[in-house]
Amino acid sequence: MNVIRGEKLDLTKYLQVDDEHAVVPASSWCDEVIHMFHQPDGSPMLPTLGWPKAPGHLFSFRPSEVTVWAGPNGSGKSMLTSQVALNLCEQGEKVCVGSLEMKPFKTMGRMSRQASGSSEPSVQYIRDLHAWTDGRLWLYDQVGNVRPEKMVAVIRYAREKFGIGHFFIDNLTKVVAGEDDYNAQKNFVNTLTEVAHDTGVHIHLVAHVRKSGDEYARLGKNDIKGTGAITDLADNVFMVQRNKKREAVELGKLTVKDNQEYDRVMAEPDCFLSLEKQRHGDWEGVFSFCFDRMSQQYVEVRGNNPRMYQLDEVGFDVDNF
Repeated sequence: MNVIRGEKLDLTKYLQVDDEHAVVPASSWCDEVIHMFHQPDGSPMLPTLGWPKAPGHLFSFRPSEVTVWAGPNGSGKSMLTSQVALNLCEQGEKVCVGSLEMKPFKTMGRMSRQASGSSEPSVQYIRDLHAWTDGRLWLYDQVGNVRPEKMVAVIRYAREKFGIGHFFIDNLTKVVAGEDDYNAQKNFVNTLTEVAHDTGVHIHLVAHVRKSGDEYARLGKNDIKGTGAITDLADNVFMVQRNKKREAVELGKLTVKDNQEYDRVMAEPDCFLSLEKQRHGDWEGVFSFCFDRMSQQYVEVRGNNPRMYQLDEVGFDVDNF
């Protein structure tokens, strides 16, 4: 595990950004446009969510973008993005997780369960996992609020120093504390888009939604708490939502009309991951998953066993960027 300790860093130069933009002929981008439509054989594939049911032609993580992950409290946003981070590491991406509500050892404990596919990973597997993360996974060692300008500086630092390709911020309220401070929210997300465009890093921002009067209602991007600029400025927006109706029926808290309705509800998935916006893609829709409580891993089909991540390759050399 690699740790970025913000309090001991000199981030001065990362707080200041040179603005050097030019007006150039449109023809300058001819080759890039050709590559967009006609990728040559052997060109590197973009990283995906990491589940077979979510292939790259539906959604891929493009560089220089901002993805918002939103959902109600307790919906599994942090749990699911933790597995996404592991999946990105598995695909050879360099990832930094800034979990501002959880100590780093707790974050790695959750990832150890998810990666091992069990509730109690062995000592050897934990050691192997942490060795495997070298050159793949960094943690920002900060619990509590972070000033927006410092958060941005840490992202720039992580990109320049370690070549981080994906930076997770969990969550927005720890950077912009005021729920009604719409200008601060807008300015921060706008700055994240600038940093993404300037550096090539893909920034993942976890956000909350407004409380709904109907806990069983499906939520959309307009339910995200705060200014509408959050979704306007983001490139991609995912909504993470537990199937509360199924849970209520299973626990006997909600009665259905007959056995046929009961069977239908119980056959539904545990979690809906809805892609509500994809600025540079053609597809929007819903992925569904089931949740294995022992491993805290999301699986594609009910009854599937959680998988154990294979750690055959040793960690990368962090100085090769």
